[in-house]
Amino acid sequence: MLGLRLRFRAIASQLQVLNHNAKDLNEEHLLTVAKEHYPKRFDLAVKMRADLTDSATLWEILGIDAVILLEDKEGKSIRVGVSLLEKEKNARNLVFSMKSKEGSLLREALNIEQYWVFLVKCKDFPQTKEEWIDILYREIDECPPFSGCRLIIL
Repeated sequence: MLGLRLRFRAIASQLQVLNHNAKDLNEEHLLTVAKEHYPKRFDLAVKMRADLTDSATLWEILGIDAVILLEDKEGKSIRVGVSLLEKEKNARNLVFSMKSKEGSLLREALNIEQYWVFLVKCKDFPQTKEEWIDILYREIDECPPFSGCRLIIL
């Protein structure tokens, strides 16, 4: 999973859609959200002496691989949380979890309008920026505004 996460972040950064450094997603806010929404994961990170001042650690606690900002066909900017998984069962469980009340509250706390779980095998990971442009903008343009969370199989 780490490999998928890093590869996706690199592509999103090249496409200039990576939104991790947005002012409202600073380490202080992420720390507060992690404590409130995932206290067990947070406590485990404290016990493991994780660096809680590092945004990457906080995103790991929150279980979000990337946050991107896309513009839909109407020109509206939409913040999308992204996770990438190789196993279908895990992907479906994550979608179910993020559709729950707790997941909805987490998305609201981070101003994430959409949450996409990409089910993709490492060997099938789209390699080029152009492939990702097609995937991301197809998804954002076809996405009903009320959908919130969904599984995308690549």
